[in-house]
Amino acid sequence: MRATAWRKMKEGGLLPLLAGFALVFLLMALVNMAITWFGERQGWITYVPLVDLFDQLELEITPEQEKAFGAFTVPQMTLACQAAILVVKTIWEGILAFGCAVLAIAVLRGGATAFQVLSGFRWPFRTAALELLRTLLIALGTLLFILPGIYAYYSYRMAFYLLADNPDWSPLRALRESKQLMRGHRWRLFCLDASFWGWGLLVGVTYGIAGIFVTPYYATANAAFYEDLLDRTGR
Repeated sequence: MRATAWRKMKEGGLLPLLAGFALVFLLMALVNMAITWFGERQGWITYVPLVDLFDQLELEITPEQEKAFGAFTVPQMTLACQAAILVVKTIWEGILAFGCAVLAIAVLRGGATAFQVLSGFRWPFRTAALELLRTLLIALGTLLFILPGIYAYYSYRMAFYLLADNPDWSPLRALRESKQLMRGHRWRLFCLDASFWGWGLLVGVTYGIAGIFVTPYYATANAAFYEDLLDRTGR
């Protein structure tokens, strides 16, 4: 899958991917800034000195450490603010995840353009509902036990790719079809994820800079996995 993704990227998909995902990163940053600004205006987000946090945790620090940390502050949010941020981000991520799936599939099939990452704005309620339901199912599975959460995560991984090919489907149908499509293939997808662990480490040591390339590469490899599933199942 990685070889297929890399070949398609070299054949002309690299620039649309880089430009498209750069746009996604920019939109996510703008949303985070807007949420932070609104939360501060409403008084939902406040900032307290770091040394006060040490006192609350009953951590002993030296006068030198207190002087060194005295200029630092940490944000504190109300529970309502945390819940609102989670919901807003999940909705926004659903819209953009759909667009990323559309772009990645287009790279494999030819004719990709960077602005395909905005495709989710054509169906904002459907894509947002899909991400909310998917996140809820994975969270419920994780609360029951870790393994059911992992099982749900891999069962519904193809939902956005399926919705990209079938935008008239309901979110529930996309989830149901994804679970059926992934039957017997979850371990294969886990192995694909594992092959990217080294790339993930590179993203970490470069403070996220490498993610500009790794994220679209990973999305395209997932799209290649999706295409392979379609071939194997005769869809």
